Amino acid sequence: MLNSTAKSMSLTTENPDKSIIIGIAATPEEKREIYRFRYQTYVEEMAKHIMGIDHTHKLLYDDMDDWGLILYAKVGSELIGTARINIGTVGDFSKEVAAFLSLDTFQDCPKVQGRQFSFVTKIMVLPAYRNSPVFYMLIAKCYELSYRNQIDFIFGICNYHLIRIYEKLGMHRYFKNFELPGYGLQAPLVMLVNDIQHLRNIRSPFYRLARQRGKVDTQAVEWFHANFTKQSRFVNSQMVTEEDLWSLLDNRLHCPPNEAIKALHELSVSEAKKLLHCCASLIPCAPGNILTNQGDVSYTYNILISGKLKSLTFIRPAKEYSIPGQSFGANGLTEHNKHAEDIMALDTAEILILSGSAFQRFFHTHPEIAHRITQKLLTYAGKNKS
Repeated sequence: MLNSTAKSMSLTTENPDKSIIIGIAATPEEKREIYRFRYQTYVEEMAKHIMGIDHTHKLLYDDMDDWGLILYAKVGSELIGTARINIGTVGDFSKEVAAFLSLDTFQDCPKVQGRQFSFVTKIMVLPAYRNSPVFYMLIAKCYELSYRNQIDFIFGICNYHLIRIYEKLGMHRYFKNFELPGYGLQAPLVMLVNDIQHLRNIRSPFYRLARQRGKVDTQAVEWFHANFTKQSRFVNSQMVTEEDLWSLLDNRLHCPPNEAIKALHELSVSEAKKLLHCCASLIPCAPGNILTNQGDVSYTYNILISGKLKSLTFIRPAKEYSIPGQSFGANGLTEHNKHAEDIMALDTAEILILSGSAFQRFFHTHPEIAHRITQKLLTYAGKNKS
């Protein structure tokens, strides 16, 4: 187990007139400031309802802070971001964490038997710096700490609106979703520390850091791809081509996506292909998965591809979603609305989500298409209110 007594280390990058410093919190005062920062982000900004929070002192911490390395990002004395990395064997993690990450499965990898894993959580950045390098610098420090400790697998979890961001870094989905109380539906993710070829193929921002390491042992990489990638049900947003994604959706919707999905009706095939490839993620869901929570802020535009969903809020009369291409939940693509209902998967289902953060970038590169989508969604919102 690598614990928080490890020496502080820093990594700097230059902004136009400031330096962002990444370091490891070592004192109780530094950690308390980070716990307060977490509270501000999850509770005050995102309105998360998380059990066990110290509301009196407005602090958010848990047992994993006792043995994890808590990273901070600062500009001068201002705290602008944080992340936590826990490095340990399967036995160091709680049974709950080991189960939702399926760590026992990775014990079967000959390269890592009895070895340690990294688990990165509690990653957050001050709103004013979310378009800066801070997020990537925090994860880069976790990557560096992992390879310096001879770790083969870095695990993480995220809400599904963030999946594209983590896949862009080089992470893979590999196991079923799970519900984390207070945080919503989570996707387990893993990065293969020595899969430098994958980082190169997807143009990961970590490729430059990874290639400096020279020749690496790829035994764990080969084991993962043989046991997960070759039979994966997950569609990696960074690996699927524009044409393959369109063809896959066409087959599952039984018609072109711009015909099945109302928000895309005014787009040509080529325009709809571009939008989906730049903004969409396919999410397989299991019966009982809660896909939206009433009162939570939406960061996506959600579309049913297959299966059946049910509202747990509007029950008299019953409200279900069963039409392929049908949207559900609040619009989080062009604005951040709050969900009006709890929606659950009734059976095995698949949904397509359009990420609001990806759409912001798409707006800069394809403003005409993005503007038409925005206008279309505004029209829908007006009709629903009238």
